Amino acid sequence: MVLVNPLPALIAALIWAFSPIYYAVYLNKFEMLTLNFIRTSLGAGVLLLPALYFGFQQGAVFAVLSGVIALAVGDSLFLISIRQVGASVATPVVYTYVLLIQLTAFSVGESVVVTNIVSATLIILGVFLLSRGGGGQAPRIRGIIIALGSSIISTVGMDLLKVASSAGLPFVSLAFLRDGSAAIALGLTLLVARRPLSSFRKKVTPREGGYLALVSISDLALGSAIYVYSVSTTGLVLTVILTSVSPFLTQIFSKLLGKEAPSTRDILAGLLIVLALVIATI
Repeated sequence: MVLVNPLPALIAALIWAFSPIYYAVYLNKFEMLTLNFIRTSLGAGVLLLPALYFGFQQGAVFAVLSGVIALAVGDSLFLISIRQVGASVATPVVYTYVLLIQLTAFSVGESVVVTNIVSATLIILGVFLLSRGGGGQAPRIRGIIIALGSSIISTVGMDLLKVASSAGLPFVSLAFLRDGSAAIALGLTLLVARRPLSSFRKKVTPREGGYLALVSISDLALGSAIYVYSVSTTGLVLTVILTSVSPFLTQIFSKLLGKEAPSTRDILAGLLIVLALVIATI
């Protein structure tokens, strides 16, 4: 039996559990493309010097494609869905890409074992229960559809990430290229759409801007680098399963921060996810 280290993926999951909660706040202050451009630019800026140190080897093209597809397009849809239905619904629905990864992993050279299929199925059931909420309020269909679109796009981006990692690209360089390519794509889109960034300074105080910088750097610099490292050492399939604990953690942190109260259904969903994590690491 090959022992794996689940800690990096779980650290990334912990970081990513916080970010949707705070992004929802900033989506009320300015539009989605601007927010995504700022967060990817901050991530790329922090990773620039480490990436130059490690260098850029084979696989860089796939890292760039992964960034444009998963971060520029996929995360933009994710932010839209957060605005539509809230982080507690959008985050679990987006994590349905865990199941899609199981179906596409063979295309990037990974075997899909039965325990991973069982684990992914339990996670999908768990995130579905989370997405339904506890107050009898059904999720809005438009936001759910947008979140599912983000899930599909994220699957393609994650497969490209695995290809780049397998080619030998250092994980820090890979994370930088993903953030940087997404920032460039989003910046060009803003220029073409003639949407100035000056509105950011008008609507967000220095303190709020500092919080946004902290969340963005944790998300797209630290979290992304740790995630890519986990993919390169643990594998894509197991990494996405482990990081899918994020929706449950988002529920817990929302409760602790006074955002919402987890229901019995939420607790059941969390137990299913924990069970899935145990199965995945056996």
